[in-house]
Amino acid sequence: MGALLTGRELRTIFDALCPFDDGLALKSEGERITLLAANSNNWWQTRAFVMLSALGDQSPIIVQFSHNSNTKIGGLPGKIFAPEGLGYRGNPALYGAQANIDWIAGEARVFGADLVAVSLDHFAVPKFDPDREYRQRACPTGTRDKVDAAWSYLQDAGLTDQVEELTPELAGKYEAYLSSDDYKAFVSDFMGTVDIMRPAWGMIDTEGIPPVLDFAITRDIAEAVRDGLGNMDMMLEAELGETGQSGDEVEYEQLSDAELDAFAELAAAFISYTGAEGLAYDIGMKHAAVAGEKHEIDMRKLETVQRRIIERTGIYAPFAQHGGTGSAGVARGLVGKTNINTAFLVAGSQGRYEFFDAAADKVRGGDKKVCGTDVETNVYLEAVYNEAVARMEPTGSMGIGPMCFDALGW
Repeated sequence: MGALLTGRELRTIFDALCPFDDGLALKSEGERITLLAANSNNWWQTRAFVMLSALGDQSPIIVQFSHNSNTKIGGLPGKIFAPEGLGYRGNPALYGAQANIDWIAGEARVFGADLVAVSLDHFAVPKFDPDREYRQRACPTGTRDKVDAAWSYLQDAGLTDQVEELTPELAGKYEAYLSSDDYKAFVSDFMGTVDIMRPAWGMIDTEGIPPVLDFAITRDIAEAVRDGLGNMDMMLEAELGETGQSGDEVEYEQLSDAELDAFAELAAAFISYTGAEGLAYDIGMKHAAVAGEKHEIDMRKLETVQRRIIERTGIYAPFAQHGGTGSAGVARGLVGKTNINTAFLVAGSQGRYEFFDAAADKVRGGDKKVCGTDVETNVYLEAVYNEAVARMEPTGSMGIGPMCFDALGW
């Protein structure tokens, strides 16, 4: 076949891989499986990931494209080198989206990969600044209703003690944010990208957004995708709270039993209210981990929250692990998909470095063979591919194509 997975097909695979049995007991580790979600920043990374997926009995893989990577592929001056005075016409995010989806669809076709799912990763909403005067793009008609509806839902659910108090002044600031030029520009780029790429999974990055506003934003985006675009296919990933950054001095703290119970209820309510089908929250990871940096997974939090979501909503919402490069292990199944980006960038760069370091004199001497394209199409590609193999192996998803095909009825 060689066709990209749809969102409903990916949903079917995730349901088949739910880590809990019908009685909501956690399955044994050997029965649990996590999917690799590999971020692609260039053509050769995409090729490496598709090749891995297509090999042998085939393995499901989620290939992720961020807003940043799309704009770079789209050639946005300032994001890439551009000579002074060069003009640019069009939207680089949408141009990059079209280029990336055309490339990966072609790769899946020529290599016969049937289990590749495209994802949008880290489409970050603008940061909320309570002291800023937001420039309005449009009349905020109905915007306040979205804020008030989120607050009313949290009140009815008895969860207001876990979120910021929505005073009239703060509600007005949220209203200004949601009708601002910044937020509307984000929505336009995200919706345009969804329309072009038709991803199986789409993530909006709401790190640092206050919870009430997060509830309102996530539901707003979900409704825009389903009602505005008529897209009932894509799995939307939402984010509750934030994952740290490598080098920050914030220590991860485990929650008390009461705190964990309260957070689990909030997470379940978040899924129920927003309509999201995937979820990210802090389990102790850090983005952009450097070599040797490892972080332990809060298994207690993962199991409690993931089970509670199913208990309260009847929905299995796969957990998306951010900062997967620095994870001390793979919480198979409890982590639905583990996001890896930094490890592939490092592996590819180290492969290039070692190649050129060993042939430095030939490079300086202008040897065409050494300076040709082989460093990308062989050295870099192989280094990324090998790292992808190493990252997929502990997930348990290697070669589970037959299981996936059976679940899909193929």
